[in-house]
Amino acid sequence: TEEEWYTLTVGVPIDQALKTEWNYFDTVGGCTFVDRDFESFARADGSNVPPGMTPRDFNQHIVDDHRTTLQQWNAAAMEYLFQSVKPIVVQEAHRQLQDMFPRGIVPPNLVTVHIRWGDKGSEMELAGISEYLVATQNIIGDGWDTEPQHIYLATEDPLAIQEFKAQMPPNWTVYVSGPTTPNAKTTGPGKGAVQTEGQDGLDSLAALLISLEADKYVLTTESNWSRLINELRKNVVDRRCGDCTVMFDVRPGEW
Repeated sequence: TEEEWYTLTVGVPIDQALKTEWNYFDTVGGCTFVDRDFESFARADGSNVPPGMTPRDFNQHIVDDHRTTLQQWNAAAMEYLFQSVKPIVVQEAHRQLQDMFPRGIVPPNLVTVHIRWGDKGSEMELAGISEYLVATQNIIGDGWDTEPQHIYLATEDPLAIQEFKAQMPPNWTVYVSGPTTPNAKTTGPGKGAVQTEGQDGLDSLAALLISLEADKYVLTTESNWSRLINELRKNVVDRRCGDCTVMFDVRPGEW
């Protein structure tokens, strides 16, 4: 029989949500483009897409073809792809959460910081740790250097973790989960997923769920992973909490 998929509510503790049959990323209903056009296009054979098209050109092709905006297309894509999450992903997120946070409880005012280093230097100018630290200080605001602060560091590069911890204020606590790649400059996330037979992919998706527990985000949208976090932040989390999140983009790159 086909495996059931969980539907867990954003903001509900994962251990509590696991006891339900709700959907974590159930459709919020804010994007009519999903209902009108996206599913039929996603199920098409792709014959209407010119060969050799780059992702950026493909996005523009869809926008022109469907007479919609790029923002609507991105929102529709994220809502469609994350309508539901398999139980194995939620269970891994629960394991990471229990291992990482004291008593498995997400701390208040969590800040998610995504640092994309590793092999990304061949595609973009990498932001230094000082840029991430200043951005994090600014998004926290008053009390960044005097009150306890909790940072969820999303990165596959162990050097980024090491440098962030070495330079951050003493009142900050950093939490890390998901896969790391020792030779990140030469071995990207894709290679790691192959080498681990998909385990890195599972761990990364689980870490993605945890990253969405934050109220504040420091991202690098020249990175696809930061774009994914940001689209889910805007089109799923914010719609549920009344636009309660804020984001600073260290390297803007949204299409």
